[in-house]
Parts: sequence; C-alpha cells; structure tokens
Amino acid sequence: MKLASAQKVFVCVVSCCWMLLACHCFPTNFLRIAKAETGHWPLGWEKWDKATGDWGGVRTNLKQEGVEFFSNLVSDFLANPVGGLSQGRAYSGAFISSIELNLERIAGWKGAKFGFGFSQGLGQDLSAETIGNKFDVNQAFIGKIFGLSQLKFSQTLWDEAVDIEVGRLTVGKSFAGTEAFHYYVNNGANGTPSQIGANIHSFTTDPFNQWGLYGRYLMSPFLYVSGGLYNASADALINADRGFNFRFNPEDGILYIGQGGLFVGKDKIGWGLPGRYHLGGYYDSSDYTFLADPALKKAGNWGLYAIADQMVYRESGDQGLMVWGVVTFAPEQRVNTFPWGGNAGLYYRGLFPDRDEDVTALGVIWGLFSEDLAGQSYEMVVEVNHRFQLAPWAYWTADLQYVINPDGRRNISNAVVAGFELSIDF
Repeated sequence: MKLASAQKVFVCVVSCCWMLLACHCFPTNFLRIAKAETGHWPLGWEKWDKATGDWGGVRTNLKQEGVEFFSNLVSDFLANPVGGLSQGRAYSGAFISSIELNLERIAGWKGAKFGFGFSQGLGQDLSAETIGNKFDVNQAFIGKIFGLSQLKFSQTLWDEAVDIEVGRLTVGKSFAGTEAFHYYVNNGANGTPSQIGANIHSFTTDPFNQWGLYGRYLMSPFLYVSGGLYNASADALINADRGFNFRFNPEDGILYIGQGGLFVGKDKIGWGLPGRYHLGGYYDSSDYTFLADPALKKAGNWGLYAIADQMVYRESGDQGLMVWGVVTFAPEQRVNTFPWGGNAGLYYRGLFPDRDEDVTALGVIWGLFSEDLAGQSYEMVVEVNHRFQLAPWAYWTADLQYVINPDGRRNISNAVVAGFELSIDF
C-alpha cells in the first residue's frame, strides 16, 4: 500500500525527531563497543537474543542509553486439502516493528516510557478465501496494510504498583489474554478469544489500535485490577483503509472495560502450582446493527468473560502440564454473533527429552451463533501442534486443525488444515 504524501511527511518528521533526540540526549561515545555476539564461524545464532544479533555492541549500548528496538515477523503457511467451500493453500504474515524510549534514562523522568511502531500485513486469509469459517485458521493474517501499530506514553508509579498508558492502544494487549493463548495458530485462541472481537468492533487486537486510556493497580503480588476507556467508533479504528487514521470522535461511542485477576504460585511466594485467573466485563456505547435486519440499530452492547490458566503437573521450573479455559458471554442476541463462546486446552512445556523449551499443545475453540442468524448453529475448531523453539529469537510450529461445522452451516463440509508457523525476532 502506497502512503499518501501527508503520511510520508509524517513518517519523515518522526524519524528526524528520533535522530535529533539521539544526538542531543546520548553521549558522543554511545556507539562504543560492548560485549557482542561472536562474529567468528560458526556464528552461534542459537544463543543470540535476536536474529540480527547485538549489532557489534551498538544495540546493547542504545538500550543502556534508553532506546530499545523490537521487530518480529510471524508467518503462517497453511493448506486445507479436505473440506471447506473449496481446497487451497495460503501464506499470511505480519511484520511489526517498534521503538521504545526509556525517558528515565534519557531525561531523568522516572518510570516513563514512549513507544512508537509500524506494522505490515502480508498474504491471504485461508479461512475467508477457501474454507469459509469464522475462527481464522491463520492468526498471522492482519490484512494487506501498512499502518501504525502503537503510539503510546506509559508511566509507572508507587514502585511499579500502578501502570498507566495513554495514546493509540490495542485493547487485546491489556485485556482478555493469558500466556496459554500464544501457543496456538488459530486466531480463535491466539492472543485473545476472538468471540469477543466478533461481537464488538472496538475490541482491537495487535496491531490494530485506537485512542485510549489504560490503568492497572497491582494490589499485591497475587491480585490486580485494571480498567480502560477507548474510542469505540468504527470510523476511528486503524484499518486497511486508514493505516494512519488519527480520528478522535468519542461522541460516536466509548468502550468501557474492566478486569480483575488472581495469581497463585507466583515467584515461589504464593501457594500451590502457578496459575492465573481473570474475570472481565465491557460495555460499548456505540451503535450496533441488528443481525436479522441491518436497517435497525441499537445503542450499546455488553459482555462478560472468564479465563483460567493453571499448571497441574510440574516437571521442573516452568516445565510441565498447563490446562486452561475461557468462557465468553454476550447476552444481546440481536447484535452479537456469538452470545456464548468457550475455549479450552492444555499444553506441555518440555514434553520430549532434551527439548526443554518446546511446547506441545491441544486446544478446542467453540462459538454458538445468535438465534437471529438463520441457518447457523455453532462452529468448533480442534487444534493440535508442537512448537520447536529453535533459538531465543525463533520458533517453528507444526500445526494441524480440524474445523467442524464451518460458519455454523451444514452445507459446508468439515475442513482439515495442516501447515506450520514461523516466528522470528530481529
């Protein structure tokens, strides 16, 4: 996607500001050589923190001075040889890159940071183009978009007991997530349960974002509460048509969301094996179109969700068996695609000898369609995979999915999906 002239100017201005800030704030010897990864053969990539290494020590020294770079490319290579509307294969990818400025190290502003980043979507959506199901089998597909992935200021207070963020924020980075979700390729469980996003457009997931304010209070090592306010208008979202959309129109709708959580067995100071439990709810004040009659609308929509992630067997350290489950509830049948949703699964870290960082996972994703969607009952996906942790900066996941009742329709045959996912941190 080509950037408009104004967008190009904006990117250039921001880049120049970064350069000026670096020249003004960093010592002239910030490029001094630090301890870096070896440049001799063999390179020892498997021990590096990032695929591009330490840049001869520059990266380490920039971080010490307050500048840190993050870049990741995740790619899904999947095919459905059986079932769906048709059979086919597709590649999808998402490249996300950002810079974080530690304002405490740069300017002495304790606990303050500023983050800015971009994203680029690649490839095709196998679910939309060949299978015809709702829970995307390829979580890496974000649309063919180049746009802003984040623009935020963050502040910690009271010895990091309080976190505050303001700017262009992604709701799914702060709500309805847990560690277990990152081990799946299907978007129904990866990151956040996609039943929520199917019901309310304002629940954004990475890299999509909107103007918002987020806060979290860690009351103890075991207990927290959090809340957020977000511009909920569909016209204000970062999307494929407006990759640099900075519109702010809260009069068209606001998303109010809150969540509380309990940690058990945390850092060896809790009780029992490690676990995370979250309970959340949301209300979106914007207008929603009736599913059965697009000519009708209603103001406001709400829902609840509960998430549990618990270790039930520990081999050693973080190796062992984890089980997890999710329930989503959005009672207004007239406007919610999935009034009920439920996901569950388990994963084992270090199941095979000498593969301590590998993860083997099984998951089930389920959504009950609204009564107002004629001819649609439920959709369910069963996924099993194994993630090979190739290095601290890369993993390769062999994946198999079985899509049952695609789009809730009996006239679409169940689909088998097979392939792999590759993720690299640069």
